[in-house]
Amino acid sequence: MGLRARPLALGLAWALLLGGSVGVVVLGTTTPTRALAQARSLGGLSATTTSTTSPGQGSVVLDNGGTVTVAVPSIPTNLNDAVPSGAGRVAQMITEQVWPRPFVVGPSLEPVLDSAFVTSAYQTSLSPQTIVYTIAPGARWSDGVPITSADFSYFWHEQLAVGAKLPADDPITGYEDIASVTGTNGGRTVTVVFSQPYSDWEALFAGLVPAHVAERVGFVTGFAATDRAGYVSGGPYEIASVVPGVAVVLHRNPDYWGTPAHVQTIVFTVVRGDRAVLGALGTGAVDIGQVTPGAAATSLVTQAAGALTSKTALGPVLWQLVFNLARPALAQPEERRAIGTAIDRGEVLADSAGLLFAATPTNDNRLYAAGAPNSRGNGGNFRYANDSAADSMLSTLGYTVGTDGMLLTPAGKPFVLSLDVPAGNPTIATAAGILQAELLQAGVAVELRTVPESRLLGSVLPTGDYEMALAPYPVTAFPSETEILYTDPVGPTPLVSTLPGAASPTTLPGTLPASTKAIGVDSGAVVSGTVSRDVLGFNDPVVTALYGQANAQQAPLPAASGYNAVDARLWHDLPTIPLFQMPVTLVHSSDILNVSNTETPVGPLWNAENWVIETVPPVASSTTTASGS
Repeated sequence: MGLRARPLALGLAWALLLGGSVGVVVLGTTTPTRALAQARSLGGLSATTTSTTSPGQGSVVLDNGGTVTVAVPSIPTNLNDAVPSGAGRVAQMITEQVWPRPFVVGPSLEPVLDSAFVTSAYQTSLSPQTIVYTIAPGARWSDGVPITSADFSYFWHEQLAVGAKLPADDPITGYEDIASVTGTNGGRTVTVVFSQPYSDWEALFAGLVPAHVAERVGFVTGFAATDRAGYVSGGPYEIASVVPGVAVVLHRNPDYWGTPAHVQTIVFTVVRGDRAVLGALGTGAVDIGQVTPGAAATSLVTQAAGALTSKTALGPVLWQLVFNLARPALAQPEERRAIGTAIDRGEVLADSAGLLFAATPTNDNRLYAAGAPNSRGNGGNFRYANDSAADSMLSTLGYTVGTDGMLLTPAGKPFVLSLDVPAGNPTIATAAGILQAELLQAGVAVELRTVPESRLLGSVLPTGDYEMALAPYPVTAFPSETEILYTDPVGPTPLVSTLPGAASPTTLPGTLPASTKAIGVDSGAVVSGTVSRDVLGFNDPVVTALYGQANAQQAPLPAASGYNAVDARLWHDLPTIPLFQMPVTLVHSSDILNVSNTETPVGPLWNAENWVIETVPPVASSTTTASGS
């Protein structure tokens, strides 16, 4: 078929957006399984056409070209994912294939060197910690300018300027720990010296932008999606065109020095809502989409009779029950522990996200994705409900049980808490209802408040206008990036003091919440779709110190031990209760090979340069012309 047919309604739009030549590689094979194995083993495909078919055998054609269309919920306004307006998931998906990065994170959640960009990156000194990057000899921006240490140095300085406003998946701590970035060997060798060690140094310099362009157009605003001046690439793909609010088109970068990407064009097109995404997949209007797991996705794939493939796995968002420590009823750790003891996290999971994907686990670690290497589960004490233990904890604080069986505060008033729940998410609404019922059994009345998710993230949480909330938190492969979520609070905080010998920070009697680092509306959280700051009013000096110790480790296992200690301390203080990572179903056309998902915001785009389109060649026909006599 070559390029697969598109619905007529989309044909004109694509004709206006797409371009480029197409070549094919034909691999002789006897079964589709064999073709899949061959495609996955290919390090690269030649741009020329070859044929190795055998007599009597069918052929599998792998298009070294073609178009893949990806459904996304929106189009970003900024294509620099290192600034707040470009820090959303869609921008990260797009730029994963445009901006260079020394390390790539795939399904294993472990950073892997992108040797096409940097042939090596290693630590040469412990004191001071020194990392040396060797840029590939042919590495250059698509306008022909070489990629050099100047790009690293510029990016470092700009991160220091804007990083504090970025969501939590930005390694701002690492950039702050750098003392110098210098270049030798014509700028092809980059030496980074740290003023203090940083364990997650592999997270740094991801998404480099061309310094020579950014210095002219501006780092923050110069890469607006509609500004063609910023359309300079250092990756396998380049930005070909943008239709605001509609689509972004990537073409294979003809100036890329590494192995060329197989697919010629990737189109990101806006399709909003699971029903619309599934409908577009069913008609062939899109080739790849991510939806909520469930019967609708399963039914579509079944009816497609092999034309569609799906896989459900955990997504890049951890949902947590969060507490506002500035509220008197939640200021003391004992009160939060009592609430946690009254909750059955297994039941919450089983009757909400577990119905979507049975393999979804309860998350027992805030700093690591479920199943991540070196992570340790620390939440065993808060897995199942124990109402009598919860009542005992609260009785020591002066709470009593009323004649109706409900708890009364030390002041003799009903113990009532509010729980803010984001609108438009049935799974989270179900989880909220279960939490409400579980706490009711323990004598705690919970009032549910439904608010738009953008308002929850943008103003309700950062301004402290809540008591409890169900909130989405980012999942990252680099635990140091979570420090901003549990230290240096924004908005109202209780005045606390860590007394000598005290196990936890103690709220001083009679004090009122004090405004500290108020930020008002957190636009970065709205763009990223996840909490981006410490919105809890939580500030435990022990947690801050543990983060500092873990960040300073220069070997993976001691660093992991340190980060696990941070999480253990958070389970002790309990400013949040982790519940689960929301599962997601990735559906794609079966003739697109090498597609896989990750528990990071970039999703399936992490290896888009390796996608290959498999097609069935047309049957050869012959004609016989009668000769005249």
